[in-house]
Amino acid sequence: MSQYEEALDWLNTISSERQFFRDNKSPSLDVVNSVLDKLGRPDESFKWRVIIGGTAGKGTCVRMIESVLVNAGYSVTSLISPHLQIETERIRVNGRLIERDSFGEFILKIRSVVEDLKLQITYYEAIVLAGILAGQASASRVLICEVGCGGAFDAVNAVRGPRIAGLTFIGDDHLEMLGGTLEKVAETKAGIFIEDTKYGFSYEKKYCSILEKKSLVSIHFIKGIKSKLNKKLARKVSEKILENTDFIMSKLTLPGRWEKVGERVWLDGAHSKPRFEYLVTERLKKKSEKYVIIFGMQQNHDPKDFELLFPYTEEVIWTQLPESEDVWSADELKTEFKRGQVIVDPTKALKFAQEEYPDSKILVTG
Repeated sequence: MSQYEEALDWLNTISSERQFFRDNKSPSLDVVNSVLDKLGRPDESFKWRVIIGGTAGKGTCVRMIESVLVNAGYSVTSLISPHLQIETERIRVNGRLIERDSFGEFILKIRSVVEDLKLQITYYEAIVLAGILAGQASASRVLICEVGCGGAFDAVNAVRGPRIAGLTFIGDDHLEMLGGTLEKVAETKAGIFIEDTKYGFSYEKKYCSILEKKSLVSIHFIKGIKSKLNKKLARKVSEKILENTDFIMSKLTLPGRWEKVGERVWLDGAHSKPRFEYLVTERLKKKSEKYVIIFGMQQNHDPKDFELLFPYTEEVIWTQLPESEDVWSADELKTEFKRGQVIVDPTKALKFAQEEYPDSKILVTG
């Protein structure tokens, strides 16, 4: 068995990413900090740490910043979640996925420390810690982190040293985990603006006062056209690191973001109201076409938000990942909406759509 395979086997035995918010105790960064202390604080090896939070747009901002810095010759490690296909997508070194052997090596190192300290760690925390080790090993000058969920108690918020914190906007994704109200969500997300923050940016409009009250540093609020705000946020961060404005931000094509695969199939990872709204406004409404939609969803999201796509739907095929926990069953989704058909296996659902609707466009989302 390779180190990579051994690492995956271990990751699959520990708690899911959501377990962090389920225990009957207050969330904390104690476990992550304990591991970092044992490792000699590898998070302190970088010149800059960039922490990007918010309800949506985080991954886009991270990739934009990464692209600018790599093109400028900087050594950069990026931590992104979740992954679409393989676990190594979560750790990028200088714009490329981490090698499987390296991923396995660093995960197993985290396992050794966790077992030595007799700690309980989540899947997400383990990969974040492995990513920090990868950044140290590659002598990265900048560590760029996408917040997985929330802010204050997300694993990436444990990193120490000068940081630039960026927040996209506040929405109702993960509402039940983060306090039940958007005001509570804003308070939690404001937790990335800690004392180590040298520069803070956000384009949030409605909850500015809460962010300013809970933040330990001043925040510069960015204004502009909604569709351009991710790019503006990424530019502000890049300018501070490069200490100049003379650079070009290349247009990026991100996996799972209206990604065309084949002649008439698109993939889009929309799974919350803000993402569905963006999908409708920026993609579906502009073309006024109907799609055969293959859809599945985790239980920590509200399937009713999917109704936004109905005007652009020719047919719906409800599906799910059988091996995954915390997902709405395909039957539950069909019962909820009283339309469409059930094909549990996503691969079979796609094949069915391609064969039965040969002239239709297909959107895989959720």
